[in-house]
Amino acid sequence: MSRLESIARAFLRYLYEDHRFRPEVVDFFDSPAAEAAAVQPSWTELADVLEELRERELIATSGVGQLGTPTRAGLTGSGLICVGRHGGDITSWARSQSVAVLDTPADAVVPQARSAVESAPRRIDCSGLNRVAKVVLLTLPTVHARYGDTVAIESTAQRLCEATRQEQPDPERVRALAQRLRTDLSTRSVANTLGVVLLDGLDEALAESGLAEPGRTPPS
Repeated sequence: MSRLESIARAFLRYLYEDHRFRPEVVDFFDSPAAEAAAVQPSWTELADVLEELRERELIATSGVGQLGTPTRAGLTGSGLICVGRHGGDITSWARSQSVAVLDTPADAVVPQARSAVESAPRRIDCSGLNRVAKVVLLTLPTVHARYGDTVAIESTAQRLCEATRQEQPDPERVRALAQRLRTDLSTRSVANTLGVVLLDGLDEALAESGLAEPGRTPPS
């Protein structure tokens, strides 16, 4: 692992472990995450790391500080997944986002009867929605303590998690629960905190599953 990769992982963990919505970037230098990773970055190194994290849409930032670095930063939905599921390992997270496609020679493919193809139920990929639901459940305890009641949101996220784990998920049930979770994140007590960073990830996962509402465009 390169030095900049170590700094990036430590910075993501700093944001993940800090209870503030968007902590100040300068506080990273004296944070437990930086000490645990044994990194003492310069401002120039941190500026390079922050630029990469922003380009990968793992963090959202505000303000302008030293050397043009942002004064504050916070995790996006993808950033929460990167830290919660991959420990801040950007390479591992990026690998999980790509879909492997295996090219098989044409003569090796066994044709299926039309009736078999037409009768086979359409399978939906709920892995992204399952990850988002787990991240919500993982981060809710901290948000609950600081911003109010989150019982209803936890219930919806738990039900979505269970629905997406089924061998053959019910598309309508999964869609309904995902849309309810979206409403909860955008209107309830976490709308200006956890909801801000998770809505993009939820929209992206809905689009990947093919269950997004007609006319709703996922974030670019």
